[in-house]
Amino acid sequence: MKTNIFILTLISVSLIFVTISCNKEIEATSQIECNYADSSSTHPKNNAYNSIISKYVKKGLPGISVLVTDSSGTWVGAGGYADIKKGVEFTPCHISKAASITKLLIGTLFFKLQEEGKINADDLVSKYIDQKILDKIDGAKNIKISNLMNHTTGIFDVITSSGFYLAVLNNPNKRWTQLELLNYVYGEKAYELNNPYPAVYSSTNTLLLSMCIEKATGEKHEKLLHEKVLDPLGMNDTYYQGREDVPNSAAQGYFDLHNNGEIVNVSNLITGSGNGYGGIYSNVFDLNKFIKALLIDKIVLSQASLNQMETFVQEDENFYTGLGMIKKFTEKTAYGIGHTGRDLGYVADLFYFPQRNITMVLFVNYGTNGESSLKQVFFDFENELVDKILE
Repeated sequence: MKTNIFILTLISVSLIFVTISCNKEIEATSQIECNYADSSSTHPKNNAYNSIISKYVKKGLPGISVLVTDSSGTWVGAGGYADIKKGVEFTPCHISKAASITKLLIGTLFFKLQEEGKINADDLVSKYIDQKILDKIDGAKNIKISNLMNHTTGIFDVITSSGFYLAVLNNPNKRWTQLELLNYVYGEKAYELNNPYPAVYSSTNTLLLSMCIEKATGEKHEKLLHEKVLDPLGMNDTYYQGREDVPNSAAQGYFDLHNNGEIVNVSNLITGSGNGYGGIYSNVFDLNKFIKALLIDKIVLSQASLNQMETFVQEDENFYTGLGMIKKFTEKTAYGIGHTGRDLGYVADLFYFPQRNITMVLFVNYGTNGESSLKQVFFDFENELVDKILE
């Protein structure tokens, strides 16, 4: 996702106001029992994975949870804190914000509905969204749903709007509607789409997709997400912030707002969760269950739908956008398909490496949507972990 320094300045200046005035959506994190069956102790990379987690907690990342499945079994581990103030250790069972991994879940929901004949990726967006709305969005003329899903519209990204962030600061826990959020997109100039990178990632695309889904079905997309994806897979530790309450098993989210080495709790700066592009809270077990069912067991969607999802265009040097899915790590010995999640106080990765039949899920309760000394620390952690996984 894009970084907006002015937005971060607004947040930093208004931190005291937010701390005093907001009613917490994310309550203090509880201690929880975390019992699970895994192969961690006998996994040949057990010590290496534990060492990586320990190394990067010492470097300043508040809390980390990781799950890897490969030919040696399932490895699960965690380190650091889910709640620094209360001293609650981060466990693999704690849920954390998956942020834009929400887009992969919404993309999966879309293809379930397409298989039922209720909507189609080749449909014009204007079939489902009033033309009066689209006329106010630069880049929305004559676009198809597929353009929303692979980010080839150029439409302005709502989460880069300074006006929107000011509104978030004034009402941190507001549960936004799609139309309210679009007020911060109207009149904004679309991004230029150029070869060799004909895609520009924008959360507004998936926001509009959620509106198309609701118009096509006559039902709220969050209800459909539970009925057709989360509940059938038994994802009982997955919640959609903005559309339902998040329990106190959720990790707190942190960020170095003042870039002075002091991280602060930003859990309750909620950036429009529940509108298609973000808001999912989950843990490593539920997300691994999901990606295994989707891409390994292939019991969620047909092969034809998966083929559509995996039709990628290039967004950046090593980042490709498919229909509700991304491809990353193309510079490594094997690429991953799935999605990243980046928010103010949280990051997450969910990937399947098809060439090696390996899955990777990770959560870190520190944000990389802005510049800070720990941003590169996270990327170093991600890089070292993926290298060890693929070794």
